[in-house]
Amino acid sequence: MPGQSKVELRRSRVRRDLAHCAVTLMTEQGFEATTVADIAAAADYHPSSFFRYFAAKEDAVFIGVPEASEAFRAACAGIKRGDDAWPVVRAGVVAGVEHFTEADPDFFAAQFGLWLSDPALQGPMATNLIVWEQVIAAAFATAAGLKRPDLHCYVVGGAIVSSLRACVHAQGQDSDTFTVRVERAIAMLEQGLRTGPTRRGKPTNSR
Repeated sequence: MPGQSKVELRRSRVRRDLAHCAVTLMTEQGFEATTVADIAAAADYHPSSFFRYFAAKEDAVFIGVPEASEAFRAACAGIKRGDDAWPVVRAGVVAGVEHFTEADPDFFAAQFGLWLSDPALQGPMATNLIVWEQVIAAAFATAAGLKRPDLHCYVVGGAIVSSLRACVHAQGQDSDTFTVRVERAIAMLEQGLRTGPTRRGKPTNSR
């Protein structure tokens, strides 16, 4: 990455090497059956080296997610009452996804596929996705002038996050990059969900 020192570049490479090996091994034999020693050996490092870069083996599987989540939260933080939340949230989701997919799309496809397929990762995956749902719901609530998200806000948040899963399942069905596919999916949702938060049970139109 531009601006990184040689030490930082080496640390980034080692983290990525370990993450690649973790995802590859877990895809082949499952999360539970894969040990830190297995991952370190596959990457040609000592097991103690693994813990210099990751606190636990699941952190290697979710590499890039915390940074993407924080970038997404920051993108939505500027939304104010009366704003149109859709373009801001859409751009934030696309930028957050692009943050850790476009540099290595094949790895990301394997990474996300593992999250969806391995039962042991369903809990951690759900925890990460809930963060995104809450950020989206809060953004739409703020734009609507609500003190807290209502049903519509949560539906939008859940739908947008679910669209990310759909984009993974659609991998290989077109020539689009994952980022472009996500942008298309959110545009589909926007066409059908562009109504405002409810007022006394009745939907109101947004701008």
